[in-house]
Amino acid sequence: MNKSERQQEILKLLTSKERVDITELCDIFHIVPMTARRDLKELEQQGKLIRTHGGAALPPEKEDVNLPFFQRTKIHAAQKLAIAARAQSFLQKHQHIFLASGTTVHAFAQSIDRSLPLTVITDAVNIAYELSSYPNIHLLSVGGELRPNSLTLTGKIAEDNLSNFHLDAAFIGINGIDSEGSIYVSSIVESSILQILFDRVPNIYILADDSKINQKDFVQVGSLNSSHTLITTGEISDVCLEKYQTLGANVIIA
Repeated sequence: MNKSERQQEILKLLTSKERVDITELCDIFHIVPMTARRDLKELEQQGKLIRTHGGAALPPEKEDVNLPFFQRTKIHAAQKLAIAARAQSFLQKHQHIFLASGTTVHAFAQSIDRSLPLTVITDAVNIAYELSSYPNIHLLSVGGELRPNSLTLTGKIAEDNLSNFHLDAAFIGINGIDSEGSIYVSSIVESSILQILFDRVPNIYILADDSKINQKDFVQVGSLNSSHTLITTGEISDVCLEKYQTLGANVIIA
């Protein structure tokens, strides 16, 4: 059995069991742990599974906010990279921008041109760390209380500090946009930051793969309007697309 055939069999096994471990793969395919790990890494890079401690699991169809942050970055990874690449075209020299928390915005932060002079304000400690070595970025954090699972800084300190900044644009992630254009997140405390951005920032870029389209979540934070550009992937139903455009939003398929 060659590598391609073995990897297809691994995916079939995952489909039936939802989770496998390295030891099991070694026994079934008569391979060494290094080979099993390499197979899982390659399949993960293709977006077909997510590696776990000692094995792998099928990626959930929708990103589960209860999963650890860096495990969630592997879900719909190819779509997030496509969105991040498309969003780069909206960056301009010497802008003052906000980068919100979330795995798709994290992918966007990773892809920013290191030579582009920007001022970046963020509520995400992972993004602050990611951009800390960029020589041309003036980086500020809003501070506040850390939510470990999302790596987000929240609370009154974060909200008060954010209110002091004049921003040209904000790049945000969300948990869902329903067929009527209402925008949803999973957390009340994180919704407060987004509400400030919606009220104060003239250009909001919503980075959301197609698993978030025509979906709802716990907290509604507003509706699409003419200040919003939605950058997504895949196909949007004609009903959703027409509604979003009627509300004034610019919709871009990465």
